Amino acid sequence: MSFADQPVIRRDFTEKTHFTSYPFISPLAQDFSGRHVLITGAAWEDGVGYATATAFARAGASAIAVLDLHGISDDLVTRLKAAAVEAGRPEPQVVSGRVDISRWESVAAFKETVSEAYGHRLDVLINNAAHQEPYSSILDADPDVYWKTWEVNVHGLFNMTRAFLPMLIDTRAKHDGLGIMINVASSGALSVRKGGASYRTSKLAVLRWTEALNLEHGDDGLLSFCVNPGAIKTHMTINEPAEVREMLPHKPEMAGDTIAWLAAERRVWMGGRYISCPWDMEELMDRKDEIVEGNKLRLSMNF
Repeated sequence: MSFADQPVIRRDFTEKTHFTSYPFISPLAQDFSGRHVLITGAAWEDGVGYATATAFARAGASAIAVLDLHGISDDLVTRLKAAAVEAGRPEPQVVSGRVDISRWESVAAFKETVSEAYGHRLDVLINNAAHQEPYSSILDADPDVYWKTWEVNVHGLFNMTRAFLPMLIDTRAKHDGLGIMINVASSGALSVRKGGASYRTSKLAVLRWTEALNLEHGDDGLLSFCVNPGAIKTHMTINEPAEVREMLPHKPEMAGDTIAWLAAERRVWMGGRYISCPWDMEELMDRKDEIVEGNKLRLSMNF
């Protein structure tokens, strides 16, 4: 059985879905003036991280910090500022860095840079950086590469939280900050296929860990939930089989615009839940009562 022939499980909650951006989630309708945001994994022009940073720039964010293991090119920083100006917004203060989120020392150093540049203020943290191992069985996999997925996707998330959660909480309390952390998960967390098991299980761990994090620190002002960016052909998917990669239908700007839209206001009922960017956000909002009363979009096991 080929990858394309494996059964497809429906994972869409809304009847209407999208492949690219649409007016309801347009950054031009948002106002992030005075807000400070940080996005990890933003080095690639075709990636979700850079698309998200661009969405925040077009929405008027005053300060945007971007980091990546590979660093952020001067060209991308220039284009990020230009995106804001072209949208009729002030040019944001951009701080960029080469950071390995799996290493605490690297994250802690960038935290000091951001804190100094932004006066210890942070409204939104988007944990987007991730690693995906090549598709293979566990016995055929390189153990170090296989484990690196967990080092980045789980340990890296832990490091980013240790570093920046206090800043989110302080900004929420002292400056009426948003206090929002959005962790980028994957629809792969909801299914099992041959190959890629380290990536899928790490993203499943992210879902539950985010729910626990929101429970532990919700009273401190944190609002944390997960998003699935969609099936997007990005630099990270280079390790996927070619036949799978060529079938990925979604566009980075759909994910980026959706993430910025979700961060534009505190929807406390979303805390700890899983939201898929291809879902129609207007329909999702209309079904809020159904989601809350049915305790939907959370991990559970039925007996």
